[in-house]
Amino acid sequence: MHNFNITGLEPAAKELKSASSYAVLAPLDNFVVEFALHAINQNCANDIYIVSQDVESFFESSFSAAINTAYKRSKVHPFSLSSETQHYSIERINKGIIKEIGAYKKLKNALVFIHFNTELLSSATEASTKAIMNDYSEFAKKTGVTLLFLLSGPEVTHYRFLIRQLNKSFDGLIFVDNDSATRVLEYDYWHHTTGVFADMQFQLSLEDNQFLVQEGTVNDLKVFNGSHFPDEDDVWLVQSAVPIGTKLPTHYYTAKDNNELFDKGPKLKAATLVFAVTRYTDLALLGKQCFELRKSCGRWLKLVVQNVDGVIRHQDECLFLTLGVNLILYSFSEPSRLLSQIQSIQGFQFSRPLPPSVEHVLKYTENTFSKGYLPFDEFTRQVEVHSDSAVNLGVSGVLVKLELLPRIEPIHPLHLFHIKREGDVFSLADNTVYLYLHACRENDVNNAIKHLFKLQTSDFFVQQNVISDHFHIQQECKQLRRLYSGKQVTDYSKQLTENDSYKFEPGVSKGITESLDTPEFTNDARPDAVSFVMRLKA
Repeated sequence: MHNFNITGLEPAAKELKSASSYAVLAPLDNFVVEFALHAINQNCANDIYIVSQDVESFFESSFSAAINTAYKRSKVHPFSLSSETQHYSIERINKGIIKEIGAYKKLKNALVFIHFNTELLSSATEASTKAIMNDYSEFAKKTGVTLLFLLSGPEVTHYRFLIRQLNKSFDGLIFVDNDSATRVLEYDYWHHTTGVFADMQFQLSLEDNQFLVQEGTVNDLKVFNGSHFPDEDDVWLVQSAVPIGTKLPTHYYTAKDNNELFDKGPKLKAATLVFAVTRYTDLALLGKQCFELRKSCGRWLKLVVQNVDGVIRHQDECLFLTLGVNLILYSFSEPSRLLSQIQSIQGFQFSRPLPPSVEHVLKYTENTFSKGYLPFDEFTRQVEVHSDSAVNLGVSGVLVKLELLPRIEPIHPLHLFHIKREGDVFSLADNTVYLYLHACRENDVNNAIKHLFKLQTSDFFVQQNVISDHFHIQQECKQLRRLYSGKQVTDYSKQLTENDSYKFEPGVSKGITESLDTPEFTNDARPDAVSFVMRLKA
């Protein structure tokens, strides 16, 4: 009998029976592959069969030690779906897989992974998809294998509802997702030797390339019917969160600054705390304070951030929400709207899982420190890292493909890129510039390119394609590496180093550097000014 090698997971949730089939769904390939690899133990004595459109990902993950060991012992039989199969119907592909694996002898107790992405199933009707699932279930029962049907892609939620209806065919359904920089397992239903359980959730953390169940991340405060927190209507806010002279209603109290408000937090249970963010606010410190309050006070405390100066960027917003903040507000000039939005969250508890620590979240921001031009192979791998970090932080990211006009020398437009932010990288292959914009929404792409490219893009590029879904970004990077594998792709690093005008170097005036400790950066000196004397005519 197989089982998931995850420390802290309940014995019934670990269990994988022989002659049984299980479905594991996830929005991204690496989520479902990394979890499936935990079904392989170091001392695995049974054969392993893998069918996938990207079978290499099973051997290249940081979780691949066990499967690589089994491969050296000739226990692993990988099968990759060729490009020709893209033109076949899913029914034909399905029959071919079952026929191929069924030709092997001694399949009993073997572990079988069938990995599809949702695009491969998109042409099949709902009835046809159910028939395919039933075929795999019958195959597992007939041969005695333990079959894990792995499905990933942007439309995976649709198939989750579909497979729920097949609970008589499949022995279990798991949805693997990422929330607040933490991997979450959602068991919809699960058959085990002593019975069945349903609707269970486990939050996982990572330690030494191994998942383990994370416990005690939030101190849950349960409220029974008829009970009421005495401070649920209380609202504490920083004075600068509302305009001076604003008359506040009953149960509203003020604090001098964020630190004073943070000190009051541990004494409260279900009140609302409104922190203010100005240009002088240390966002990292405020994020840590919100995280500490959420962990120590529980889910019923409401944490609100009022953006006074409009200095919170998209990535900062996602970090605050990941670290336990309920709501981020911008309506500083309209106190009435602030009051109504605060009222809208009163009575509700914080529902998202918390990460193990602030450092656990910040390590994903460290992965986005590279910027500027990268050689093409390094670019594709770096984009996958950036995309994975964006998923963990809940941040948007886009991959932009800019096709050059005929007779344009590639080096010229590359010199015109003016990269400002860490995480923004670009490269070129086959007369197409690939640009990855980290922490950028799809609606902001055109505006972002105007700030990055010094001239009109229409003067150099014939068309622009934008990929915004993280699943498709990672699929594109894998396909590009396969496409250009063994081919010579020109590296422009040396030419761009000779003329690094594409890099953004902010100039800081001498007057500013001399007065860094002052609250406002001012410089009265005007080195370019020339004094002259004015006289009135007689």
